[in-house]
Amino acid sequence: MLTFKPVSAMSDRKAALALYQAAPDYFRLTHQPAPTRATVTSDRLAKPQDAPAEAKHYGLLLENAVPVGVLDLLVGYPDAGTVYIGLLLFAEPNQHRGLGRQAVAQLAERFKDYQRLRVAVVDDNKPAAAFWQAQGFVPVSATTTDLGDLNVVAVTIMDKPLAAK
Repeated sequence: MLTFKPVSAMSDRKAALALYQAAPDYFRLTHQPAPTRATVTSDRLAKPQDAPAEAKHYGLLLENAVPVGVLDLLVGYPDAGTVYIGLLLFAEPNQHRGLGRQAVAQLAERFKDYQRLRVAVVDDNKPAAAFWQAQGFVPVSATTTDLGDLNVVAVTIMDKPLAAK
């Protein structure tokens, strides 16, 4: 079972950066520069203006108390029935071990009273699109998003239905 640890202490931020640095394909496929401490700070604090501060959850995913991934969520965004997954990232040595599938299953169980999980997948990140579809997410719309520093990319919004309300 994966556990979630909010990133607040400097040691947590360093662990998040190490995980980012151990996932270079993600940054290449999403057309982002190599991650730095500023990347972690930006991701930890970033949220849409209309999302309340308490909606934001950014932290480490731990397996047996060892950081293996990073999770960024907005609960109740963009509407009260949605949990938006801003980032689910595992270091490359931790990929293809079923951890992503486990994380999505745990999120679906944890937020079963919500209507859907939502994610925006960068169109050039074909492995991510395949992963999300394998977890039961379906494309619902297409748009663009700014990943920072005017890095505007095409994304597909995907939803996984949860509770029927």
